[in-house]
Amino acid sequence: MIRILTGFFQIVKREAAYILKDRNIITIVLLSPLFYAFFYCSIYMYKAEKDVDVVVVDMDHSKSTQEFIKDINAHSMIKVVKVTGNFEEAKQDIYSSAANAIVYFDVDFEKSLKKGKGADVKIYLNTTRFLVSNDINKAINDIALEKGVESRIKFFESGGYSFKQARQASDPLGVDLRSLFNTTDSYGDFMISGIIILILQQTLLIGLGESVAKEREFHTVKDLYHTANGSTWALLFGKGFLYFVLYCGYAFFFFTFIFNMYSQRMDGSIPALVLTTALLLIDDMFMSIFIASFFKRKIISLQFFVLTTYPLFLFSGYSWPSMSMPAFVRGLSMLFPSTHYLNSFVRIAQMGAGFKEVLPEIQSLLIIAVIGLTLTIWRLKFLVSKEDGIEADTVFHKIGKMLKA
Repeated sequence: MIRILTGFFQIVKREAAYILKDRNIITIVLLSPLFYAFFYCSIYMYKAEKDVDVVVVDMDHSKSTQEFIKDINAHSMIKVVKVTGNFEEAKQDIYSSAANAIVYFDVDFEKSLKKGKGADVKIYLNTTRFLVSNDINKAINDIALEKGVESRIKFFESGGYSFKQARQASDPLGVDLRSLFNTTDSYGDFMISGIIILILQQTLLIGLGESVAKEREFHTVKDLYHTANGSTWALLFGKGFLYFVLYCGYAFFFFTFIFNMYSQRMDGSIPALVLTTALLLIDDMFMSIFIASFFKRKIISLQFFVLTTYPLFLFSGYSWPSMSMPAFVRGLSMLFPSTHYLNSFVRIAQMGAGFKEVLPEIQSLLIIAVIGLTLTIWRLKFLVSKEDGIEADTVFHKIGKMLKA
């Protein structure tokens, strides 16, 4: 036990010197997480669209359309940049990206309202920016529904109804719509949390992966093993310890300072958050060491993790619901710790969940940790025996030869 502990601390000391001598690793694990956190999150600082440019085509030029246009322009999301009677001119504004939508009032709009007939408000949306167009559509429809209710109230009042009776008659099936958790329905509140997790995972995988691949590139695995006093366990945990501690610090900083800076929610169990985050970092540590050990050059490890870490985020079901993915993609996503962690994180941070609600995800993260530990220990033993010229006649060794490590 003393031999293992001594080897562990020797590897930790060696890894600290290893990091400080490598500018690439320093950039990735010391500078990138903080830079990315402030830079990417600042994009979503305002969280929701505001003053989105809209063109109005008013073919009626009536008092009713003027009031409607005032209501549209008063909405916090919309800014009416032009009112015109030329539809072709408005189309050109869409094509040139000078506006994101056209609101069209036809001739006799007011006359149809006064006669009690239906009057259409046409909305032409630039759906190439689907998030913006969806919010514009929702805002204008809300205004149109409210204007419709006002029109029906006036009609019933003209027939002798009181205001209360007219209100009930004009909207007999009123909808009481309440948003839970993300109460502002903002994209920023949704994305910032996911970006923080992506930064944690991506930089950890890349930085630690480069360190492991560098050992193979310079044929220092045997030296690493001897520094660990011949203990693969000391080698593994000593190699990853500094990264684990460093990223625990980043997680604490992100979930306190950054979340407070951008007014992010953290309503659930803090102990549950701490446990799931620690398990994610442990899983990522094992995954990074295991995968990077198959690369004989540091640059190849960097390219691999840069290529794959963002797809892992997409597979997790955070940005697109997993229920809408093909079955094989859903099955593949279950192999990665980020899938289980992000599912638990959303419920803890935004929905007030505790240990009981995220227990399945905790179990999955633990299972991945055990599998990752087993595979990584085997892989390190194989590399040491290979570099030492020792042929271990085991099933694992034969598998390693087949992988052409």
